[in-house]
Amino acid sequence: MKTLKTTLVVLASCCALLPAQRLDSYDVVVIGATPAGVAAAIQAGRAKLTVALVEEMPVPGGLLTSGVSRADDAMVQSVSGVFEDFRQRIAKYHRTELANDPVVKAQLAAPRIRHSVPMGQAWEPKVGVMVYHQMLAEQPSIQAYYREVPVAAKVEGNRVVAVVTKDAQGAEHTYRGRAVIDATYEGDVAAFAGVPYDLGREARSAEEPHAGEIYTDAFCEGVYQLPGTILPGGSGQDDKKIMAYNYRFLVKDYGKAEGPHRIKTPPPGYDPSRYKWSPLKAYLPNGKVDVLAINWGNDWSGPQWAYPEAGWPERAEIAKKYRDYALGFLYYIQTEGKQPNFGLADDEFTDNGNFPYKLYVREARRIHGLYKLTESDIHKDLRGNGLRGPLHDDSVAIGLYEMDSHNVQNPTNRESRCSGEGAINLVDVTGPYQIPYGVLVPVNREGLLVPVAISSSHVAMTSVRMEPVWSALGEAAGAAAVLALKKGISFREVPVPELQQRLLASGAKLFFYQDVDASMARFAAIQKLSLLGAVDGDENYRFHPERPITVGELSRLLVKGLGLPLSITGAHFRDAPRGHEAFKYIETLYDASTSSGQPFLPFEVRQYLTYASYKDSLAFVYPDAPVTPEVFRKMTEGALRRAGKSLKGQKFEFESKTTVRREEACGMIDLLR
Repeated sequence: MKTLKTTLVVLASCCALLPAQRLDSYDVVVIGATPAGVAAAIQAGRAKLTVALVEEMPVPGGLLTSGVSRADDAMVQSVSGVFEDFRQRIAKYHRTELANDPVVKAQLAAPRIRHSVPMGQAWEPKVGVMVYHQMLAEQPSIQAYYREVPVAAKVEGNRVVAVVTKDAQGAEHTYRGRAVIDATYEGDVAAFAGVPYDLGREARSAEEPHAGEIYTDAFCEGVYQLPGTILPGGSGQDDKKIMAYNYRFLVKDYGKAEGPHRIKTPPPGYDPSRYKWSPLKAYLPNGKVDVLAINWGNDWSGPQWAYPEAGWPERAEIAKKYRDYALGFLYYIQTEGKQPNFGLADDEFTDNGNFPYKLYVREARRIHGLYKLTESDIHKDLRGNGLRGPLHDDSVAIGLYEMDSHNVQNPTNRESRCSGEGAINLVDVTGPYQIPYGVLVPVNREGLLVPVAISSSHVAMTSVRMEPVWSALGEAAGAAAVLALKKGISFREVPVPELQQRLLASGAKLFFYQDVDASMARFAAIQKLSLLGAVDGDENYRFHPERPITVGELSRLLVKGLGLPLSITGAHFRDAPRGHEAFKYIETLYDASTSSGQPFLPFEVRQYLTYASYKDSLAFVYPDAPVTPEVFRKMTEGALRRAGKSLKGQKFEFESKTTVRREEACGMIDLLR
């Protein structure tokens, strides 16, 4: 029997080398086999639609197979859908084929770390390539084409109908599609199609207190003020500048100072004053590490400002500058950094001099869409509730990563304890957030969705730009394409509830909890009711599905879940006064109950309320008491009557005779909505 490793190698070879037979037209054309593009293609492929997936690199995976060898997820539980499938396959490969690797063994034995190899959160690029090839090969309706770049888009009327590409030999190819998805980092197809876009930074505003020119303590080496501090000097003015690019090159510990891995002469433009270094330690299997040094390392600001709007020849020139800059850093590591044992990994990017294929484009164009995501959509406190960003019931993806901008302009003094202008790292104020469907939909074109260069501000993009989030947005784009084509409607007409249902059926998360995943029977119900604000979790983002639901929680679930309008005639209960989290929901049910003719809200009166004084009331509703099956049935049937709904033939069947669990309650209410 072939091992998984052998199978993956075979799949990678056949999928990469065998040319696909081009069709005259496809159901879906996806430009960019980035994680977003792969996820979009897989969603469409699962629906048996024909898909053309076109990529500039010789392999799929975008930056995750071109040097960025880890999933930047603040919590692994935020990953879902296609990307979770990718992670699980990587984890299985590490735990089986690489079980004896020192890094795998050490991380399995130690407390869990953020970029855990055994958990599938970090990998060698060649392994990422193999897994993505395997996932694509499982969908026979997907045809992948590599080493082609987009050079034009064809628009008929107001609809994008085709994309023109150019291959490595200079030949042009036209891909016609009933739906087109621009999954490029640069937003090239959208720009070719005439979609308006932003490039650079917005000015500071009430919605975006960290926008524009800014100096902060982000990535400082010395602690000389409280963490999360805005420093003097930033004007807050808008400009056309974007955050630093780099090459995330991969090095391996060869265990010796001399050998082919050593760079004998420095690259053009080498200047040791541009760099400084802290010792490397391998954190990937086979003694490897992907190199990231934010201030005086492979990050570099200046040339990237022109990159997004440059043509392909000019982009190649800019990329060459970054390549030389990165190799200069490696030369510095081997000499001034006194780690001559590290060099480019000789088993990675073997057809490209062991150097990554793709420049790390952290940010480029951002389209004008039906909704623009801003800092206030991501910030816990500006419009959020102190734990999460504001609720979006039209969510198609979640984000959970700090607003994290690398410098926009280089530091001017290598001895400075802080990074350059434009760097922000807003860990404390970034909570889990939802991303509305409208960010994918251009304002002025039909037939096109854009899941990477989405409609957002610069500050919002500094969080969204992590590949697991882009993958989730790509999956949403693929699902939207399926619905639009099956229904014969435009992308802006896609019914979001149906889109959400399709995504949830694929295991995609639309609201974040640490303890709710697609393996749970009521996963979709919990997610949908959370988007309505009918249920929530605690300060640690845990839903606690096994806990008994309380009277206060059930009141909120019924009011929000069934769409009852708020009605508050007074504060009737001593144990649920104004300020109590369930006050308005309990009072709404009280009003609905007393006016219904069939009272259904149970409460106890120890002293009747008088008209003379509300404070004389001694009525108790016991909001924190667990709900029994009898109380659940009575409250739910009464709320349904007031909402003008019926039981729809559903019967209440409870798992316990004494209490109703939170997960169980969500499942029942979702069926009755």
